[in-house]
This record gives sequence, structure tokens and C-alpha cells, in this order.
Amino acid sequence: MDIKTINLKNDKSILFISPIFYNYHLLIIEHLKKMGFTVFFFPERDYSILFKVINNYCNHRLKDYQVFHYNKILKSIKGMKIDYLFVIRGFMINKNFISEFKKMNPFSKTIMYQWDSNRTNKFVHIIDIFDKVCTFDYEDCNNFKRIQYIPLFFTDDIASMQEQNTDTQYDFFFMGSYIPERYKALMIFQQYLRNKKYTMKSYIYIPVSSLIKEIIRGAKIDKKIISTKHMQRETYISTLSKSKAIVDVSDVNQSGLAMRVIEALAMRKKVITTNKNIIKEPFYNRSQILIFDPENPTIPDTFMEEKSSNYPVLLSIDNWITKIFEI
Repeated sequence: MDIKTINLKNDKSILFISPIFYNYHLLIIEHLKKMGFTVFFFPERDYSILFKVINNYCNHRLKDYQVFHYNKILKSIKGMKIDYLFVIRGFMINKNFISEFKKMNPFSKTIMYQWDSNRTNKFVHIIDIFDKVCTFDYEDCNNFKRIQYIPLFFTDDIASMQEQNTDTQYDFFFMGSYIPERYKALMIFQQYLRNKKYTMKSYIYIPVSSLIKEIIRGAKIDKKIISTKHMQRETYISTLSKSKAIVDVSDVNQSGLAMRVIEALAMRKKVITTNKNIIKEPFYNRSQILIFDPENPTIPDTFMEEKSSNYPVLLSIDNWITKIFEI
């Protein structure tokens, strides 16, 4: 396993473990670098074909395979001075790894951030072994008092588009991963739009293995909006910039605001969402944000026509990192 090292000016170092999700892990590393850290990065799991085989067909061996993965990380950092362990998600980490890491670095601080909910990927069994635990999920904050609420962030490529005047090409834009109930809601929403004057761009990512499973079980899938490849970041940013509003059909297992919601708001776009928790945010305003029923969507023409003026104050990636490392 190759260790990815960023050499910086000061002597503070971070062992950073996270999913490889689009390029967000690279952006976080880049900004940690700007803030003066040396970063040793490892993915939360092995992204090889072997992992996919074990995960899909030999799931009973997955736990042992993960122990092997984290033991390799421990061997790679042996003898190094690490000031922080920073983990995103973390449900794949075993307690023994944290224990051994602390033996190797007894004065280090350990931080975990969740951009999934405990209902989606259970992580509560390791909360107590971290010095600080944060999440984007409202429900997890209410259920587990040790967890601090910190919403997700927007990145520099989003910020750079805030003041640009881009010609509108679509009224609505949807981009997300395939979930059966999300796909169903999107089909209903598109049917609703057929009787209206609005245009919409839809893009749903689904892994090949999941697509095969859906086809086998008889699901009817519109191949025009389904892709087994992730939308390129540049394409996503460009499409978002050319859209009036983003459509968010939230995962029913999560109560926090998805990254696409934060990014749309940061780019000063309107948001149509099924997530009622958004009204809890101080930035909620009716001229920019609309909650809709996925079974019976209704979009007032006045909402689309009204211009927003009070744009929300959101966390940039630097603000987000600063909040997390306040320990």
C-alpha cells in the first residue's frame, strides 16, 4: 500500500482516512495542506476488484479483510509522529485499529466526521474511542449527545461560480446515486413536469453490479438518465450553473442535507427538496427553498419566478475544516 504524503511547513501531521468519493478527499487534502499540515492519506477500504468480490459474494469474510487493510495502515505509519487521526465515515474501522494507533501516538487527537447517518452505516460502536465526533445528520445528533452537528461544505469551484452570469439552459437539475425510492420519486417528478412548461436534466449513477441486480429483479429503468459512470465534476458544475434549481430527493435513512443541496445554495440556485429538516437551518428562506411531496409534487410558478436576495451563509471547505479541528 502506497502512502500519500504531503510535506508542509509545520510539524503537525494528520493520518487521514476517508472514502474515495468523487474528488472530495483530494480537495480536503489540498486544503489541509494550505492550512499547514502534513497529511498521510489512506482510503477507508481497499478499492480493488478483490474487495468487490468479497463484499458482494463472500460477505462473511469482509470483516477479516478490513482488519487486514487496517493492519497494513498501522505498518505503514510505524515510527511516524502523528498529531491527529481524522476519519470520515469510519464504520469500517475496528476498535483494535484505534487502540493500536493510540499506543503508537499517545498524545494524538482523534476526530471522526460522518457524512452518512448511523442508520445507513452503523458507527455508534466506535463513538467513545474518538476525542471528537461530528456529523451532518440531525437525527444522530439528537440520539447521541456526544455528536456535534456540523453541516457539509462547498468547495472553491462552487464559490467561483457565484458571481458569474450564466445563461440558463434547464429549469431543474437532478444528479445523484440510484436508490429505488429516489428513482421512483424522480419518475413522478418528471411526469409532473410534462404537463408544465419546465425543462429538466436528470443523471443517476448506478454501479454495474447494482444495475444487474435491479434488472434481474425486474425493475424498469430509463437508460436515458441512468449511467454506470460518475458524472465528471466539470460537467456537474457546468450543468448546475446553467440550471435555475436543483431537485433533491433525500435518502430516507438520512436526515442531514446532502452535498448537492449545499452546493446549489452556495451557487445561489433554488432548491426543491424532500428533506423537511432544512427548515431547521438559519439560512432557510421560502424564496430559495421549497419542500415538495415526492408522491405528489407541486411547484408554484411564483416560486420559480421569484428572485432570492438573502443568500445563505454556508461553510466553505476551509470553514468546515476549522470547525472540525476545534478541539
